[in-house]
Amino acid sequence: MMFIAAVKEELGDLRGASVGIGPVRAALGAARLLAGIRPSAVVLVGTAGAYPGGPPIGSVVVARHIGLSEGIGELGLGYVPLAPGPITTDDTLRRRAGLPEFDVLTVDAITTDRALTLARAACWQVEHMESWSVAAAAEAAGVPFVALLGITNEVGPDAHAQWLANRGAVESAVRDAARALLGDS
Repeated sequence: MMFIAAVKEELGDLRGASVGIGPVRAALGAARLLAGIRPSAVVLVGTAGAYPGGPPIGSVVVARHIGLSEGIGELGLGYVPLAPGPITTDDTLRRRAGLPEFDVLTVDAITTDRALTLARAACWQVEHMESWSVAAAAEAAGVPFVALLGITNEVGPDAHAQWLANRGAVESAVRDAARALLGDS
């Protein structure tokens, strides 16, 4: 089992690799890693924000379905031909994690606009910047995938301040959940 995070700080003492921040860097980093090895599974660990009605700050969740934001298409300012559909994470890994399951939207920038936050909350519960990209790389490599995400903030204008205040404790909780998935806890 291989642990992946956007940055090494999210991995802490977990053995794994960082792939970079944001959907493009994460996709390239994960594809590069998976091209050279074939782990039994890929587990993405990280911090995320909750849309209104989503999980509470401080909770650790497992991603069920992961979508990719269509950016300007969501705003009605353009369209995306052949937009990629959501990716469903591995059922066995989700059950083994034993965590609440939520649907995650991968975005290219942290959402701070209230109207966009509410629009996205109609279909998604969690926002994260790398999940879809790592899931797509794992899917292309034929490797089971799951994401364990700790909720550090509510999506919206106060997200960064909340992330700063909560990230240490939440990153630790995510690592504990990852160790439990391994059976090392």
